[in-house]
Amino acid sequence: MHAWLEHLARLAESATPAVLVTVAATRGSTPRAPGARMIVTAAHSQGSIGGGQLEQRAIGLARGLLADGATTASLVRFPLGASVGQCCGGVMELVFEPVGTAARGWIAEACARAAADRPWGRHVALGGGDTRVFDGDTVSSVLGVPAQAERASSLLAGAGDGAALAATSPGTGADSLIDVCVPPELQLVLFGAGHVGRALAEVLGRLPLRVRWVDPRAEEFPAAVAANIELRCTHTPEAEVRDAPADAVFLVLTHSHALDFELVRAILERGDFRLCGLLGSQSKRARFEQRLRARGVAEHAIARLHCPLGVHGLAGKEPEVIAIAIAAEVLQLRGASLAARPAQRGSSTPATGSGARAQP
Repeated sequence: MHAWLEHLARLAESATPAVLVTVAATRGSTPRAPGARMIVTAAHSQGSIGGGQLEQRAIGLARGLLADGATTASLVRFPLGASVGQCCGGVMELVFEPVGTAARGWIAEACARAAADRPWGRHVALGGGDTRVFDGDTVSSVLGVPAQAERASSLLAGAGDGAALAATSPGTGADSLIDVCVPPELQLVLFGAGHVGRALAEVLGRLPLRVRWVDPRAEEFPAAVAANIELRCTHTPEAEVRDAPADAVFLVLTHSHALDFELVRAILERGDFRLCGLLGSQSKRARFEQRLRARGVAEHAIARLHCPLGVHGLAGKEPEVIAIAIAAEVLQLRGASLAARPAQRGSSTPATGSGARAQP
């Protein structure tokens, strides 16, 4: 579930007044895109809409609304260069939405949609009116205006940013916010809870990804993990290859070269993955290629093995450095369709610059 939604649910349940600030529209150069959110209470703020003077002014305005007991959502335009003094110079329009105990209904409905792992959205009336939650099945009935329903459907399909302003009638000013949440595009299966695996999980837990973390050794997992990470302690990790969704990113960095090989073989034979990444050196890759051929794996499948793993240019073999290099390479996959990606031979120099990766 989305962290901002969980936080908002806790605040509503404890009757803590808050203001949800959402980037509704942008023009020119801006620090965040539509759909970025920040939650402001009288004492704290969570999330970010871009930092700097913009964020400080937004927090001040939100706290002013809390002090005044405001109950309706409003739209404020911020020219970043002229009035805020941020050098990016674009324009951001922010929706300020007071959230109290009366919001428990739509928050509970949103939590249920998020838990079902489906795209969903909210229609927020500016200046008064109920917030309504929708998904792909209910978008037309919830948003009765055809133009709004069409725009919401486009956002639910992942086209464009996560929020948009909409008008009830063509040619009128914006009078509502369409705010959509889509499950993370990248689905990762991380094999291995050694030093690098733990460092990598810590990084991935802060990114817009969904991670399934697999290891047969329960004692190697930390006591707590981020909300986007699912732990799988199993003595049959190969089964997790079969159970993973299509177009998944597989990262293989276990404590055993023998297990690494069996996992890589199963992933390559499956075929419908976004990345099959193996932690190791060029010599490890060469050994794996020989063994894969001996096991009858096709050449075109072997060519898709990506090893060494991680972006270029980061010197060092510390687990944290390797984790950052791998996470950076994973993020480069966002938005690349399966059909458009070329086969990867993993011939790049590893980020350590030494021709070998440290093993977990």
